[in-house]
Order: sequence, then structure tokens, then C-alpha cells
Amino acid sequence: MPMKKVSLLFLALLGFAHAANSQAVDWPQEIIGDNGSVVIIYQPQVESFSDNNIEARAAVSVKLPSAPDVPVFGAVWIKTKLDSNRDTRMAVLRDIEVSDVRIADASDDQKDALARFIETELESTTFNMTVDELLADLDYDPSGLPQADLKHTPPEILLSREPAMLVSIDGDPVFKGIDDTYLEYVVNSPFLIVRAGVNHYLYVGSNTWFAADDVMGPWAMSATVPDDVKKLAEPTEGDSSEVGDMKIIIATEPTELLVSDGPPMWAPVEGMDLLYMSNTDSDAFLELTTQKYYVLLSGRWYRGEGIDGDLTWVHVPNDALPQPFADIPPDSVNGAVLSQVSGTQQARDAVLDNTIPETAAIDRSDTSFSVEYDGEPDFAPVEDIQVEYAQNTAAAVFKYGNLYYACDDGVWYVATTARGPWSVATEIPDAIYDIPASNPHHNVTYVKVYDVTPQVVYVGYTPGYYGSYYYHGTVVYGTGWYYRPWYGPYYYPRYPTWGFHVSYNPWTGWGFGVSWTSGPFRVTFHRGGGWWGVGRYHPRPRPYVRGGYRKHNANIARPAGGVGGQNRPSTRPSTQPATRQSVYDRPENRARNAERPATANTQQARPTNNMQNNVLTDRSGNVYQRGNDGSWAQRSNGQWTQPSNLDRAGGGGASTMQRPSGGYSQPATRPQLERDYGARQQGAQRSQNFQRHAAPRRR
Repeated sequence: MPMKKVSLLFLALLGFAHAANSQAVDWPQEIIGDNGSVVIIYQPQVESFSDNNIEARAAVSVKLPSAPDVPVFGAVWIKTKLDSNRDTRMAVLRDIEVSDVRIADASDDQKDALARFIETELESTTFNMTVDELLADLDYDPSGLPQADLKHTPPEILLSREPAMLVSIDGDPVFKGIDDTYLEYVVNSPFLIVRAGVNHYLYVGSNTWFAADDVMGPWAMSATVPDDVKKLAEPTEGDSSEVGDMKIIIATEPTELLVSDGPPMWAPVEGMDLLYMSNTDSDAFLELTTQKYYVLLSGRWYRGEGIDGDLTWVHVPNDALPQPFADIPPDSVNGAVLSQVSGTQQARDAVLDNTIPETAAIDRSDTSFSVEYDGEPDFAPVEDIQVEYAQNTAAAVFKYGNLYYACDDGVWYVATTARGPWSVATEIPDAIYDIPASNPHHNVTYVKVYDVTPQVVYVGYTPGYYGSYYYHGTVVYGTGWYYRPWYGPYYYPRYPTWGFHVSYNPWTGWGFGVSWTSGPFRVTFHRGGGWWGVGRYHPRPRPYVRGGYRKHNANIARPAGGVGGQNRPSTRPSTQPATRQSVYDRPENRARNAERPATANTQQARPTNNMQNNVLTDRSGNVYQRGNDGSWAQRSNGQWTQPSNLDRAGGGGASTMQRPSGGYSQPATRPQLERDYGARQQGAQRSQNFQRHAAPRRR
């Protein structure tokens, strides 16, 4: 069921979208015709949005060479394909089809000619817009959103009152020998844990090593590490002085770590019955009315009787939190949690953002994909559907009927045998989209084939591909299910929900870390491909630095550098990977990308100069202009006049521009005009905020 509304259109031509820099887009935009006429289109008001298809209406005006100071106004309805780039948050409208044009100002003799002229110009033009302008105009309607069967069983929640780092191992440690050495490493952990004889070494980044007699600890920082062990991690610019000594906590079950700088300290949240832990960068609260403690982990809320010790934590749905959480000031240090509080504007924005696809055009001749199995292909049935999946490979490979399908970095491939050869798929069986959340490859159900030409397959994925799922009015990370890894000569891990300090940032999406650091930090040990996740990510652990983070009253996502002269880092440091990094734009994937087939005489619209984006159209095609004082004027017979009946259903003043009946009954005009105008303002502000706050991302 298509979601209603999308503020405007104009998203993305493939080639442009992937090359575009993130930037503000100004409306209205103009097209200059060969005869010198100028067509001005105001920001469209989208009426429907599904996959990458949109239908919208927009106010337009035409300046004729014979009367450049007397514009002719009208309304236009369009259908279009859109492609978007979530990394740059830019988009382009392509393949515009004009379905209707209504002219308010022209004589009967002029109307047909002007309509044909507008149609010709629009259908040979592309328009740019930002994803945030699109989001602001989307109607929030969760009824059509996919509902995954998520798990919310709490992990073990630990609190350390001293600098600490959580090191996750997927079950009991499994050691594997490193070729041509006497060394072994723990294969079922994303962290580099090496056994050299009776000694164990752990690399935590920034050229810092810890040592222990047993893999479970205790661990202590070590300045003496065998050269053969050191060679396993590429040296970085940092050093151990940036990390400092800290406690290493080994976890073999789903675990999350909260770190406070000393005993927990509590501060009020701006005069309400809610306190937050002020000496941690985790999200922990005390609700005074009930004396219950709340923590936010992977987008989920848990409630306990305390914050430390042997506690029983209870999951609280995101729409069942006490009222004070929804009243947290957006620009406060705790403002980021509003994205996980149902009913807030921030939560609605996060949900809508979760519906916007990342798109690409893929060359149909691409044959680069291949699958490596651990032995002969081993397929197991997916519960309740006629699909099987390969267990002994890191790839997402499925069998349905007599064909095999594989999803690799957002592109579907098909083959007649499990080993290929593989070609780009042009259609995917509906049964594959029924793969449940209990299956480790549920995320592929968020990757679709949108369109096919003889040269190109248009594909796209929404953030569910990265594990970002709709839940009770918000988004959460991970399905919460535990997926058993594949053990054999090779080890293939699966998506985890817990253990990586996953948090949501409204500008950069979900980010990973393991506690936090204020210094440069990265893990560079690689074991042939990657550890888990889309694009085979390596989580970059971030240890908690002694004397490090304090929450401070700064806007969320403020770049590092401090507030009020204090040299403190952001409350939400940029971490990788983030959901908004396009898998299509990675260097290893660019060869399979294709430009959109050329369209004859395609031109690019450009922003107009010194014109306000304050002209809109109602559903019948009547054109209105909003004054700086909030008043509305209606275009009629070449003049702006005061409208009547804007607040009555079916009203809006006398007009000859009535759309054909049968679509819907028109509600009062003023609320819709105000809503659409407000969405334009919000979208423009959101785009500017992204420019200011989105931290640079490392590749």
C-alpha cells in the first residue's frame, strides 16, 4: 500500500546522485526554453509515494518573451521515478511524465499552447532536491510499514564505574591457527585476540595492546608484545597514551556495557520529573515519580529497579514510556533519544527516513558476483515458506524452485546452479520477501528491483537492509534474534543486535562503537573479507578514555570541539559503520554501476534568483501565494485576489480549474496549504541542519 505524500519530488538521477555533494537545494527552479520563455516550477507537493515512484502536483508559472513581467500561473501533475543517495542526502527527479496541466491566467486560445509547452519542457528536464526536503513533506502513516517479528529480550546489562571496554565473543572462544606462524586467534570475535603459546594478546586500536594469561582475563595493558603478534595489526598514528589503561570485559553472551566516570551522577532534565546519568555517554535515566531506571540500547528501552548489580531488566515498548521522555527538549544533551520516543517529531522523522531507498542503476552485463562455500553448498529450509538458504557461506544465497538467488551489497543475482555463473536478476520471487526475522538473512527483504531496461536494472534498499526496523512508532536496530554462526574450516558470523554500543543519530543514522574515545581510534586487522554485516563490516571499537566523556548541554551531533570554550567531544561522536553510507558507491562496487540510459535533450533545472518558495496549489489546481504575514492570495485572471471559503470543505474561492470528479472529496483548503508550506520550511531547515551537524565519515 503506497504511503501518502511526499514533499516533493525530485529525486535522483543515478549518475548525478552518486556524484553529488551534499548541499542545499533552492526552490523554485527554472527552465529556459529555446524561444526564451522561462518555466518556473515551485517545490512540488507529492500526492503518493511507493518504492521509487511518485505522483505530485506543483504550481508553475511561465514568463513569455513578449511579456516577461506578466507571468502566467498554473498547476501541473506529474508522475516520475526517483533515485536517491542517502550518503550525500541528495536526489534527482527522472523520467517525468506530465499527466495534466491547468492554466489559471491565460485565455482559452493560449491555454492549450502553454500546456503543451510546459509539458514538453518538464518531460525533458531533471530537478534536484535533498532527501530532507522529501522527508519533511511525507505524511506519517505507519499502517503501510513492514512489521518484522522482532525480539526484545534484554541482553546482560553491565555498569563499570571505571574506564572499561566490552570485547564480545560469539559463545565460547574458538581458536584457529594463523598460517605459517605459531600463533592462533579467536575466530568468533570481531576483535583481534591472539594466543602466542601461554600468553594472550588483545589489540584495542591506537597501537595499544593488552595481555592476559587466559582469554577471559584479567587483562592489563602491555608494552611488551612479540613482533609476530604486532605485525597482525597495521600501525596507526595514535599511541597508547591516547587510550590509557582500562578494564577489559570479555562477554560470551549478548551484553551491553554502560561506563560511568566514577559512581553514577544524576542531573535533572530541564525541570521535569526525570533525571539523567550525567557522567556517562550512555542513555540512562531515573524517572522520579516511579523511581524506575531506564536505559536505551539499540533503540530499545529497558526498565529496572536500579542501575547496577544483579538486576532484572524489563523491555518497555517505545510507545509505553512515561510522559516526561516525550518532553525532553530537542536541543538538550539528551535530545537524541527523542528519535526512539514514539509520538515525537524526531521519531516520526526517523520512521519516514527509514522508508527512503538508496538507489542505483546496475549494468545488466555485470558478472562479477561469485560465492565461496565451506565445502559443498549446504541449504536449509526457511520456516513456513518454499525457500531454502545456504548455511555454509557468508553470502545471502537462496533456492526457490529451480533457480538460485543471491543478494550482494544491495544487488540481486540469479543462477541456475548454487555456484553460478551469476547474472544480475531482473525480478525476484515474492516468496523471498516472506523470509522472517528469525532467519539471519531477513535483511535482504528490504532490497528490491524497481525497474528494468535492456541495459540497466534499477535497484534500491531501505535501511532495513542494515538492520534498521520499524517498531511501535520508532526505529530500532537489529532483529533481536540470535543467529547461530557457521562453524567448519571457515567461520561465518551473523548479524548481532547487542554488544556494539549501537546508537541512533538523526543525521548519520545508526553508529557502532564499544564505549567511547576522544582520540583517533581504528581497528585495522583484517581476515579476508570482513566479520559480519552488509558490506562485511569491521566494527571499530572505541574504548572509554579516562577522564573522557561528560554529557554537556549542547545541541545533538555538534561537531567535536566543545561548547563554551570547553574542549570536549560531541555527545554523539561519529562512528562507523553508519546506515547512510551507500554500498553502491564503495570502490569495490563502482564497476558494476551504470549511468542511466541517455534521454534526448535532457536539461537540468536551476534555482531561480531572489524568488520566495511561497506559491502552492490545492488538489483542484487552484494556485495560492502565502504572504509574509501568513495571509493567502489566490491567482485568478492574472491577479492575486483574496480567496473565500478557505476553511470550508470544498472551498477555496471561485475557480475554473477544477480537477475531474471521482478521485476524492476535497477537505478545507487552508489546513492543507499551511501543512504543505510548513513542510517546505521544515525541509529547508532540516537540510541546513544536516550541513552543519553531519560529521565527516571515514571510508
